[in-house]
Amino acid sequence: MNDIKNLSGLDKAAILFKALGPDLAVQLFKGINRNQLQKIREHLAKITNIPFEVKKAVLEEFYFAFVSEKFTPAQEETKKPFEFLSNLSDEQVTYLISSETPVIMALAIAQLPVERQVNVLQLLDPTLQPKILAEMGRLKEIPLEGAVNIAHKLKEKSAFIPRASELKRGGGEDLAGILSKMRPRDEKRFMEHLAKEAPELVEQIKRYYFSFEDLPKLPQNILAEVLKSVEASEVAYALKGQSEEVKQLFINCLPQRTQIILEDEMKLLEGPQPRRKVEAAQKKIVEKLRELEKEGRFNLADFMDADFVE
Repeated sequence: MNDIKNLSGLDKAAILFKALGPDLAVQLFKGINRNQLQKIREHLAKITNIPFEVKKAVLEEFYFAFVSEKFTPAQEETKKPFEFLSNLSDEQVTYLISSETPVIMALAIAQLPVERQVNVLQLLDPTLQPKILAEMGRLKEIPLEGAVNIAHKLKEKSAFIPRASELKRGGGEDLAGILSKMRPRDEKRFMEHLAKEAPELVEQIKRYYFSFEDLPKLPQNILAEVLKSVEASEVAYALKGQSEEVKQLFINCLPQRTQIILEDEMKLLEGPQPRRKVEAAQKKIVEKLRELEKEGRFNLADFMDADFVE
C-alpha cells in the first residue's frame, strides 16, 4: 500500500476509517449500510503500516471530492460551526464531549480560547488527556465537511445539556452543608462511616467542611476574631471535655480581661454538663466562623489545605 494509484475503493475507505477514527468516518459516509460498514471494519484489521504520505493523499482526495461538488454559499451558521460552544460553560463542554472519541474531543476543544482549552482538558479523564493532545496535533487531517458535520452533531446534542442552575448533583459541597446542620456526634459518626465506604468522597467533603475540632488549625488572630463574637459562657460550654491544650489555646487568643471572665465561667461548669448544651455551643462558634467567612474576612479552604510550601 505504498502507492495510492493501486488502492481499491475498499482500501481507501479503510484508510479513512483508520486515520479519522470510526465515529468520525461514519459521519462522512452517511449513506453506508451495515454490510458495507462491516466489510470496511474487516478490511481495516488487515491493513497495517500505512505510510503517512498515503494517508495524506487519501484524505486530500476525499476532501477535494467534497469541495468539487455543487454546494450553496455558506450561511452564517456554517461559517462559524462551533460558535455555539462559546455559550457553554467549561463544565458543559466537558459533559458534551465526554462520551465522544478523542479526535472529536480534540476538534471541539481546539475551537476554544487557550485558557478554556486547558480548563476543559483538566476536567476530562486524565487517561484520555494525552490522546486528546496528540489528536489536536493532527486536526489538519480532518476534511472540512467532516468538521462541519461534527459541529452540527454536537450542537444538536448540546440542546439537551441542562444549565448548572437546573441541576443539583450533590457532591462534597452539598454533603458538607448537610453535615453543618447535624449534631457534632452525628457528624463524627457520618464521617467515620464515609471514611470506610467512600474515602474519595471524604476528601471532597473536607474541602468545604469545618468542624469544632478543626478550630485549632486557624491562625490565632482569626480564632480571636471568632471568639470575641461569642459570649464567654458559650465558649466555656464549648470547651467542656476538650483537652487542656485546646482550652489554653482558646484562652490565649482572648484579651486579658476576657481571659479572666472565661476562666471564671469554666469554673462554674465544673462537673458533668448536658451534652446538648455543649454541642450547641460548639455549633454556634462554627456558625460564627462561617458568617465571618461569608463576609470575606478569610477563606477557610486556605487553612484546611494540607498542601503547603515552606
